[in-house]
Amino acid sequence: MIEGHFKQGGTLININVLDGDKLMKANENPEDYPDLVVRVTGFTAYFASLSPEFRQLVVDRFLEGV
Repeated sequence: MIEGHFKQGGTLININVLDGDKLMKANENPEDYPDLVVRVTGFTAYFASLSPEFRQLVVDRFLEGV
């Protein structure tokens, strides 16, 4: 998939890998994860900058997809 992206002229790709344990810890203590970036319905955001309710929605979506 990545190779195909570049063969078709793509110039930028952002790959993030996150395990559920880290996401749960970040939800409990977001200040400990200031650089954690998550994808949120068409945009990316620093996880710690999201409201507690929105962080929980991100966690719930992640857990549903696992």
